[in-house]
Amino acid sequence: MSTKVFISYAHKDENYKESLVEHMSGLIRAGLIHEWNDRKIIAGQHWKDSISEHLESSELIVFLISSAFMNSDYCMGVEVDKALSMHKEKKAQLIPIIIRPVDWADSELSKLQGLPKDALAISSWSNEDEAWVNVISGLKKHIQQFQPKDISLPEKKPDSIKPSEYILNWLSDTEIVLTHRKVNQVNLDDIYVIPDIELESKDNLVDIKSSSYLHKELGHFIISGEEQQGKTSLLKYLYKKLLQKDYLPIYIDAFSVKKSSIEQVISKALQMQYENMDYTTYSKSGKAIILIDNLDNIGLNLKFKNIFLNDITTLTQNTFITCHSSYNYVYGEIPALNEHQRIEMLSLGNKKREELVKKWISLGVEENIEDYELYSKCDDLKSRLNIIIKKNIVPPKPIYVLMLLQMFEANAQLNLDLTSYGHCYQQLIYQSFDKAKILKNDFDKYLNVLTELSWEIFKEKDELKNNELEIFFENYNKKFLPVDNNEVLGKLVGHSILCNNGIKVGFKYPYIYYFFVGKKIAESYRDNDETKDKVEYLLAKLHREDFANILIFITHHTKDSWVLNEIKMVLSKLFDNQTEAILDNNQLSFMADFMKAIPELILEQREIQNERDSHNERLDTLERKENNNDESESLDILANINQTFKGMEIAGQIIRNRHATLTRDAMEDLARTGANAGLRFLEYFIKMSDMAKNEIIKLISNHLSEYPNLTNREIEKQAETAYLHLTYGIINGVTRKIASSIGSKEALEVYRDMEKKIGTPAFLLIRQAIELQFNKSISIEHISNCVKELKDNQVCLRILKEIVIQHIYMFPVEYKEKQQLSQLLGVSVQGQRIMDMKKIGKG
Repeated sequence: MSTKVFISYAHKDENYKESLVEHMSGLIRAGLIHEWNDRKIIAGQHWKDSISEHLESSELIVFLISSAFMNSDYCMGVEVDKALSMHKEKKAQLIPIIIRPVDWADSELSKLQGLPKDALAISSWSNEDEAWVNVISGLKKHIQQFQPKDISLPEKKPDSIKPSEYILNWLSDTEIVLTHRKVNQVNLDDIYVIPDIELESKDNLVDIKSSSYLHKELGHFIISGEEQQGKTSLLKYLYKKLLQKDYLPIYIDAFSVKKSSIEQVISKALQMQYENMDYTTYSKSGKAIILIDNLDNIGLNLKFKNIFLNDITTLTQNTFITCHSSYNYVYGEIPALNEHQRIEMLSLGNKKREELVKKWISLGVEENIEDYELYSKCDDLKSRLNIIIKKNIVPPKPIYVLMLLQMFEANAQLNLDLTSYGHCYQQLIYQSFDKAKILKNDFDKYLNVLTELSWEIFKEKDELKNNELEIFFENYNKKFLPVDNNEVLGKLVGHSILCNNGIKVGFKYPYIYYFFVGKKIAESYRDNDETKDKVEYLLAKLHREDFANILIFITHHTKDSWVLNEIKMVLSKLFDNQTEAILDNNQLSFMADFMKAIPELILEQREIQNERDSHNERLDTLERKENNNDESESLDILANINQTFKGMEIAGQIIRNRHATLTRDAMEDLARTGANAGLRFLEYFIKMSDMAKNEIIKLISNHLSEYPNLTNREIEKQAETAYLHLTYGIINGVTRKIASSIGSKEALEVYRDMEKKIGTPAFLLIRQAIELQFNKSISIEHISNCVKELKDNQVCLRILKEIVIQHIYMFPVEYKEKQQLSQLLGVSVQGQRIMDMKKIGKG
């Protein structure tokens, strides 16, 4: 008979618990034992009750002894007291395992024989595996010798209704394979982030809420979302929340519904999801809530679909139904859905992505990871994610974020250095091939078809109509070895690589299209004049989002210098009639009086996570408001400005992607070219702003004249102040934009060398902004040098202060460092000490 083993440990010792379970695997497979620890608590269960129940039903209780265990009130209080009582009554055997050196002589546990041999801590052994083998040997002896006193458990009421083991396991299942080096199994609760939803609005106003709104409000809801958006996971979340509120939710996959009889469908679901529950009891309970997944896949015709849904809404006042976004068009044909409120699931924005990344980083170490390490790793992973998951490239769905996080972790674990994030896109494409069951030997064939198809679409500037697709394959089969058109299209469309709306065929996601266009250009540029002409066209329209992304993908597919040279040439021609802004006192003298008049900065009392949340929410709002019409033509000057910013981003992306293969000189040349383009635009702006000063002030004055309480002098003064605020804001913003565009953590040495060579106030600020954004640490020495260099330059000194203060708001900084920064920058940190002490108290 299998012995139940209860493992008690401090969460700081998670790694030791994992090692013990690993070494117990032979006993588990042999059926000699089955183990339980608190990581197996299922969401919705009361954790204290669950621990108590499993402790009382165990025959072998193992305590992992360390200073953290001895310091835990719950371990040393509740669990030890109960276990000692069971040990004395011979209901269970209690075995201490010493994992880290600790003084436990005064503990009641010290009276028991500990493991391993001589109670020498696991961590003190020269070979920890040998220590664990010794422990397992000791456990075997205890299992063989110990005969527990018969325990008469209270009989369970035969009519008690509770969720089945099957449904509880399903609720924790991520349904995709997730591996993490800190935990053996990743459960849905470990990484689930509650998505935002957009409610249907009758007044055209955007109404965005957290999905938690649904289980609080209840009612009839139909929730639409793209494929792999997380609709099933949302229903699992709602299921658990409803269980906690004592409702009786039922999950139904619409694909399995082949009959319109709700009694037949629900009875089958009840049998799987609950113990001691029949349809009659359920329908009369007053607690029934139905969750229907993937309505667009229901196996009923329109007539019986309506009958089924109508009967469901008669049975319960609360339903949650999911469907694909495209199913919205069918709503009107199903009267039973007329009363359902329409909900649209949103992709993971900046705030939600940060939440998911933090959960991933914290797996297995959530109780002992320090804020600095958490935020540092979070920002590093977020910056890498944001390069790949960009607007209109890879959709920010949970599955893609998790797949990429796994890729980053796997490469870090194997000490691999990805020379280009293009490899991540490539892996996503290969995974799609695997799902489509494309043989490895056929990968090259499918890659070639997609390469040629993308090029045809690029040349035609539109997706291919069905007749155009036939012509494409005819030409393809003449040029290359023939392929089975229907088979190829079937697999590529069926697994979301291509999409076919019945009229045109194109790529499902832009990143796949950009990837293959870039591949075609990289492979044919040297030998094909048509390709060279298209590259010139791309470069001329660099301000377009799609063209900029194609250029970035080209740098993944080729390391040939031509692409860098072409990009540098475009950047060098932008605002080439201007010199680079240096932001010295002479250039900024017109702002001197304004800088003296504005209030001094104060380092306010702010909570870091709240500040980060607010920052991410602002980004999400901006992204939702953005006009996606990137391909429209614009005025020359606006196109030049857009090209400047887009060109800087491409330069930085190449540096970040290829830092391992670019020479220092090439990296510096690219960074300098990108930065100089931005600084020439800034020089242009300052000159134009100064020339147009009177017109701008007049325009602002006309607006202010609508306020009758202001005198003419007050209007003039406020208009001038507004103008200078605007000018200062642009100087500040462009300086930071240059830093965020060309910056890279791996190339910090290059920027430091550039600062020494260039030495202007402008580049001093750019380098400091890069250091804080990409290195995440404050150098008191460097900031001190910056202050000395900028002491008479009030504009640049103010920008420096704002950069440092923003970093403190967004990232943990020790109080002593804040004091030093306060003295260096002349910024008050009053009240911050109180905030820091509160944080310590929470810990």
